[in-house]
Amino acid sequence: MSSSSLDTDVLIVGAGPVGLFLANECGRRGLRWRLFETRSSQSEHSKALAIFPRTLEIFDMAGLARPFLEEANRVTSVAVVTQAHTLARMSFTPEQTPYPFVAMVPQDMTERLLVEQLRRGGGQVEYETTFVSAVEQDNRVSVTLERKGEPIKLTAAFVIGCDGAHSAVRRLLNLPFEGAEYDDSFMLADIETNDTLPANELQLCPSELGPVAIFPMSATRRRIVATIQSKKEGDAPSLDLVLRGSGSTRTRRNRSARLTLEHLLSHTPPPGCSASRRAHLHCWRRRSHTQPIWRAGNEHRPA
Repeated sequence: MSSSSLDTDVLIVGAGPVGLFLANECGRRGLRWRLFETRSSQSEHSKALAIFPRTLEIFDMAGLARPFLEEANRVTSVAVVTQAHTLARMSFTPEQTPYPFVAMVPQDMTERLLVEQLRRGGGQVEYETTFVSAVEQDNRVSVTLERKGEPIKLTAAFVIGCDGAHSAVRRLLNLPFEGAEYDDSFMLADIETNDTLPANELQLCPSELGPVAIFPMSATRRRIVATIQSKKEGDAPSLDLVLRGSGSTRTRRNRSARLTLEHLLSHTPPPGCSASRRAHLHCWRRRSHTQPIWRAGNEHRPA
């Protein structure tokens, strides 16, 4: 079957970083592609942050590295610190790579840069379009999507699900996604700070309140990640609970303390670090999952 009898070579479900990168790669390699996203636009939240050297090398091979390097805050060391002492400092400068650092680029920026590259190549994301079903037959996949209540029927050589932890494509294929929740819940806050802490260093802060990680997004913007425990066992804490400071953290000694963002900043990092504005804050319960099977169906290469 020739590719001309298909609507597209590759149909991609999900316009997060993976789907956007895949669409760029399809275009770079001369494949026809279409990219569908249920949301009405790209994410406005920072979400994932760190880009490691190997990913930057792959971006380089794809001709994408330059804009990421322009936006990145480069981290080259990790320090374990308390308010009184520096307990350890480790350099992160891997050899045999042109990118010996961790590039801090928020996910919303990652998505924006990948969308801009798509548009420079004449492509686009088709928003407000939901994957409904797919059937493989006669060396093609017949796909049904829905946009504003109207069905869309397409055929493709490949359908690729890049639609995240709750993937509709994975559920359709009955692919397992096994795992479980961790006991602890976590708080994440992106905040504006002063420039007391070095911009090229990540701080890990052990304390009686529990461990806190401080990721430098720039010289004056940081991400704070801390473990927390809700008042009601088994429930993830609400944002309101964290803002009121009525949650508690659990330490090895099972001690607890009132938890607010300001309290964390005044009791965990070295003295002098202060926040002027909270840009983003949310709580979640972490899950660990594995995907033992990555592909299902028959392979077909268009003639």
